[in-house]
Amino acid sequence: MGSQFEHLQLPRITIELPRRPGRPPHSIKRDVSAHGKQLLGQISSLTQPVKEKISPFRLDPKLIFKIKVAKEGYLSEDDLTKTGLNFLAREPDKAIVVFASDKELTEFRKRLENYSQIQDGPKYEYLGAIDELVPLEPQDRIGRLLELKRVQPVELAALDLELWHTGDHKEMQNYLNKIAQVLEELSTSIAPMRMSDRYIGEYLCIARIKVTHEVLELLLLEEMVKEIDRPPQPGFETTSDYNLPISSFPEVVPPPEDNCGILVIDSGVPRGHPLIAPVLGEAEVFPDEKRKVIQGGPDDVHGHGTSVAGIAIYGNVENCIQQRSFDPKAWLFSARVTDENNKYDEDLLLETQLDEAICTFVEQYPNCKVINISLGNDEQIYRDGLKQFRLAAKIDEIAYQYQHKNILFVISAGNAFYEEAKSHEQLRTDYPNYLLNKSARIIDPATSAIALTVGSLSFGRGSITEPSDVRRQAIAKLSGYPSPFTRTGFGVDGMIKPDVVDFGGDLVLDLSYRESLGLPKVNVLPDSVAGVSVLTLSKDFNSSLFHICSGTSFAAPRVANLAAQLFTKYPKASSNLIRALIVNSALLPKEIPPEFQCNSKQSQSQKTKQIENQLAIYGYGQSDLERAMYSAENYVVLSEDNILIPVGKFHIYEIPQLPPEFFEVKGTRLLSITLAFDPPTRPTRGDSYLGVTMEFNLFKGIDRESIVSAYVDADKANAPNKFTEITLDNLKEKHGSGISVDLSPGSNLRKKGTVQRGQVKIFPQSTKYDQGNMTLVVSCNRKWASPDEVEMQRYALVASISHSDPQVNLYNRMRLQISQRPRARV
Repeated sequence: MGSQFEHLQLPRITIELPRRPGRPPHSIKRDVSAHGKQLLGQISSLTQPVKEKISPFRLDPKLIFKIKVAKEGYLSEDDLTKTGLNFLAREPDKAIVVFASDKELTEFRKRLENYSQIQDGPKYEYLGAIDELVPLEPQDRIGRLLELKRVQPVELAALDLELWHTGDHKEMQNYLNKIAQVLEELSTSIAPMRMSDRYIGEYLCIARIKVTHEVLELLLLEEMVKEIDRPPQPGFETTSDYNLPISSFPEVVPPPEDNCGILVIDSGVPRGHPLIAPVLGEAEVFPDEKRKVIQGGPDDVHGHGTSVAGIAIYGNVENCIQQRSFDPKAWLFSARVTDENNKYDEDLLLETQLDEAICTFVEQYPNCKVINISLGNDEQIYRDGLKQFRLAAKIDEIAYQYQHKNILFVISAGNAFYEEAKSHEQLRTDYPNYLLNKSARIIDPATSAIALTVGSLSFGRGSITEPSDVRRQAIAKLSGYPSPFTRTGFGVDGMIKPDVVDFGGDLVLDLSYRESLGLPKVNVLPDSVAGVSVLTLSKDFNSSLFHICSGTSFAAPRVANLAAQLFTKYPKASSNLIRALIVNSALLPKEIPPEFQCNSKQSQSQKTKQIENQLAIYGYGQSDLERAMYSAENYVVLSEDNILIPVGKFHIYEIPQLPPEFFEVKGTRLLSITLAFDPPTRPTRGDSYLGVTMEFNLFKGIDRESIVSAYVDADKANAPNKFTEITLDNLKEKHGSGISVDLSPGSNLRKKGTVQRGQVKIFPQSTKYDQGNMTLVVSCNRKWASPDEVEMQRYALVASISHSDPQVNLYNRMRLQISQRPRARV
């Protein structure tokens, strides 16, 4: 990019389109008499065990059960409340978990009697949506990690206990107090059981407990227990020293005081490192302030945190060494959360550590806005249909809680290894197809919806130490090819994850031979081979300032560094705008594996599948700081930030008409639209993790009034699930095809996430792009968030138009058009 210009504002129209319709009631044809009597019988079966149950934990035995909803049916939370039930969770299979304070289910029985015509009165037809009422079994309360590794009869296990959150903080505190008391009473010198930590949030109620196998079995019978699982453990990459002299390097000058800071939550940092000390704002241990558990204070004894922090501060450390210049752009804050054995404390909840660390730094340091988490639990692999992981949900809760602080989480996708391979050689022969295996999916907390999740790319280099040794073969080999260990998407509810990718290194195979047999023996060299690996800082700085390592952990801080520089450039920007700028600037590498490329010979369905594969591996691509921060003559960025939209309504924007030379001059023409918003989230919702969703559509060659009219007509159709399709059909019927800009990926895929980008290549023969302004419609839709909780949703919007020929002066022409039109009233 040549010249650097400030981004332009995206023109917004004052019109707000009508409120979207709510979900219509679903009526199901049934024999209401037989169906109602069947449900009444199931209620009797549900209530009987509660009367007979005697619990050693003395918990108030709330009746908690599942309502299985018919595939074509729907039950609203309002319907449940009127029925005398309280909503707890909605499962991916449409089953609803509820609790009833009234153990006899008096109101529910009464309505079912009316529904089944046993008693005269209202028909309550919505009850026909219920297929079955079933109890929760102990097996339903066993978490995935505990399922994989059961508690042994002689084991005293540290476990995470989660209770169903009723919404009453005091009530949940009482439940935890009773459980803690019983554990203390049951404790012996041989089995010292206890509750060591607890956390009660808006919708999470969890505790860290130590229990025997026998007591675990008792807890699994408790109605209030939602899940019991083994606690997570961090997964780290190994590292290797890389000794380079620093005698010729100039002194490190700290960045300006108001530059953005990055909080690295990891294994700590060495405070005396000469490349860290000048930019270290503060380092602390959480929550072990008395130093009873974590030895060594906030200093790093493992090395992982130092490696991550070095990249967070300097970005490309290798480039800094080559230029003999270390010019930090961001301040560093460090929160150590692991002990000297590189483990989490078994007595403490990671949610507690995370909450306290972020609260401390964000509240004390206003410039601490970017939070890098390069930790992951490789046993918690996301699978389609699962609800959100607990730690990822906590991160989203914090991001929502601190909206006013505009903090931005950046999280590594995690490292995977080809578990299905029968030999290491298959890492090379089967690459890159195994990256799409279920075992290679992203892990907790990379599934966080509001964070930026980062996957890893190869540098495309071989071994520096033995470049002529043909037995040392890098797996990915080409720059921009995905690292052979990167984890891939999609995320919760089909969200595009990872969001972006950056360099994290490669792996090298050692193709040595067993001479006695004449057969190849293939080993994977440590992920610290010079050339293919990431160069960063070493914790053992007295012997070596630098070392090398590979992993997605080291791709994430490159993006964190980019985010920090954007926050410094735009100190008043929302975290949504920073996310939108980062994603909008991202491009697919010039070379990607042919297995994931699209070509003209493929059918439309094959191309769609290839695009999905690209998104699962690369997200939206590799971000570029200059494209995110500046416009240029042939590259124009239009943006709006901190816009509030009433939930259920639409905003309209205009993209100024493209000049004639944009079409006349040969080259690649690219149009991108990126939307970012931060809605409320809830891990108990299997129907929609997001309480509010947003989407956008772009139109060309059509007047604004026609678009408004089409949306109004679609509103009257009262078909929310097909609202967009009805609108587009109405427009095409009246104004012909070609009025809708077909952005990729399509709306149905991109609208599942909280940061969405649609992109299109514009060809000279494309119709209607030169017929006036383009119209962008942004919509906001309510899922489960109540009007009392969320009336307005904030968002940021970025549009960019580029031409590959630098002689095409888009910027000045668009700036002139925008300056000549009146600004919308906000």
